[in-house]
Amino acid sequence: MSSENFIYFSASSGFFIGVIFSIIHDLDVFNFLFVVFLLTSIFYILALASSAFFIKYLNLKNITYLEKDKIENVLDYQIKELEKKEDFILESYEFIKSIEEEEINFLKHKKR
Repeated sequence: MSSENFIYFSASSGFFIGVIFSIIHDLDVFNFLFVVFLLTSIFYILALASSAFFIKYLNLKNITYLEKDKIENVLDYQIKELEKKEDFILESYEFIKSIEEEEINFLKHKKR
C-alpha cells in the first residue's frame, strides 16, 4: 500500500469512527461536527507521522523491482492455459448438448 493510500484510508477511517462515536453519544449538531472533525484530524496527523517515519527509515537498496520479461512470459503461459481450458469446456458443452439431443430424440421416437 502506498503512503498516499494509507493516509487516505486513515483519514476516512477517522471520519467514520467520528460519525459512529457521535451517533452513539447522541450529540447535538455542533458537537457532532466538532467530534467528527477532531477525530478525522487526529487520524490524518497520525497517518502522516507514520508515513513520514516509514519513508525516513525505509532502505531503498533492499527494494527489488519486478522483471517485466519474466512476468510477461508467465502471463502469456497462463493465457494459453486458460484458452486450452476454454476449448475443453466448449468441447464438453457441445458433447453434452449432443447427448441431450439424442436423448430427446430417443424419447420422442419411443413415445410413438
